[in-house]
Amino acid sequence: MCPGYFGREVFLIVDKPAILAIDDESNLLRFFEYNIRDLGFDAVTGETGEDLRRLLGEKQYATVLLDMMLPDANGLDLLSELHRTNPDLPVIMITAYGTIDKAVEAMKRGAFDFLTKPVDIDRFNNTLRNAVEQNQLRREVRSLRRKLEPPREFHGMAGNSPQMLEIYSMIESVAPTTATVMITGESGTGKELVARAIHELSGRSGKPFIAINCAAIPRDLLENELFGHEKGSFTGAVELYKGCFERAHEGTLFLDEIAEMDLGLQAKLLRLIQERVFYRIGATRPTKVDVRILSATNKDPSEAVQNGRFREDLFYRLNVLRLHLPALRERREDIGLIAAKFLLELAAANERRFHGFDLKALRAMERYTWPGNVRELRNVIEHIVILNDGDRVTVEMLPEFIRAARAATGNAESTNPPFATAVAGDMPASPESIQPFWQVERDRIQNALDLCAGNVQEVARRLEISPATLYRKIEKYGLVK
Repeated sequence: MCPGYFGREVFLIVDKPAILAIDDESNLLRFFEYNIRDLGFDAVTGETGEDLRRLLGEKQYATVLLDMMLPDANGLDLLSELHRTNPDLPVIMITAYGTIDKAVEAMKRGAFDFLTKPVDIDRFNNTLRNAVEQNQLRREVRSLRRKLEPPREFHGMAGNSPQMLEIYSMIESVAPTTATVMITGESGTGKELVARAIHELSGRSGKPFIAINCAAIPRDLLENELFGHEKGSFTGAVELYKGCFERAHEGTLFLDEIAEMDLGLQAKLLRLIQERVFYRIGATRPTKVDVRILSATNKDPSEAVQNGRFREDLFYRLNVLRLHLPALRERREDIGLIAAKFLLELAAANERRFHGFDLKALRAMERYTWPGNVRELRNVIEHIVILNDGDRVTVEMLPEFIRAARAATGNAESTNPPFATAVAGDMPASPESIQPFWQVERDRIQNALDLCAGNVQEVARRLEISPATLYRKIEKYGLVK
């Protein structure tokens, strides 16, 4: 059984919790289905371990009912796999061989509860309600914890904006599943980082992660790179070559810019997804492979389908779940945090002293539109680090096009003394100059820290807040003391 084969999906939003029941007795399945729906839940049923694998990749479930003995699998083995890849999903074991030993073994392997056949309807209903309630409580706790303690960094991605917190949550939900995921977003938004995070959080994390850009390789070379070739299949093929699919066996293959793939290759890819086999160039026998496919595009895939550049059947196969990454200009509150991450990394790599930005530099970067997104921001920070040195990045160190964009906004820095700005602040001159409250708060705190030489106690006293609150805000905004 492939690690990480079990999981849950977030692409299908339902009004009521769904229960998955797996048992090889059709009469019992009908009993389960009737009572599950009578309790107000959605019921999905299957009879084999293969049904379990397939159905877990199609929907998010609140609880699983699992028979101990299935025609093609052992229920305890399936339970162990489920608990390892989806520990928060309650599993209720069902068996006709109810012994204390089996009950103890099931509970040790992570079962929520254990029911014996014939199933008592009252005990069944109470157990199912409790399992669903536990699942919902765990999800609510995770959601609240994420809101109260947002991560400064998530698998290489920085940002605490609501958009990114939602992305992190979706990654955590989809990672343990087998679903193909399509990641969309403008160039430079970090689509490969998302793919890597999904891989690292999945049961395939110990296996290869292979990434390939479909737009960067010519059609003939791309086919060879994807599928490989047999020795002697063409001039220069002096030995067998394993392509990306074979090298990613039991792991994850990330196909970037999938909409740029040649239509002929798209047909071969579709067959591989459907049958899990492919032919190397020049081969007469198929090669079987177990690969999770993640894809990405910076274009609208639906538009590519309409224009005939992307096969519709392949699109639906790859677009089981869509994750859309917001452009950097759509989450400006993350710019300072991302820039600080890059600054510290690049300063250390280039033996520079930089450890922060002054207020004017931060404001200028937040007003720039960043058409190249996070990738452009990193390039700008690297440019600054290489050509300058100091404790902080000043606005004079920024490239001219960023300073020019800042000046074009009409929001020139106030000529008021710094302390007056820190205490009272400038009133907006027009609706366009109104700043978000979080930005005003952050700027005022940073300005106060500058004026008080980083003395947190003094700043807290002057701002009339507790030092603990001030420390939390310094951490939240990534400020420099």
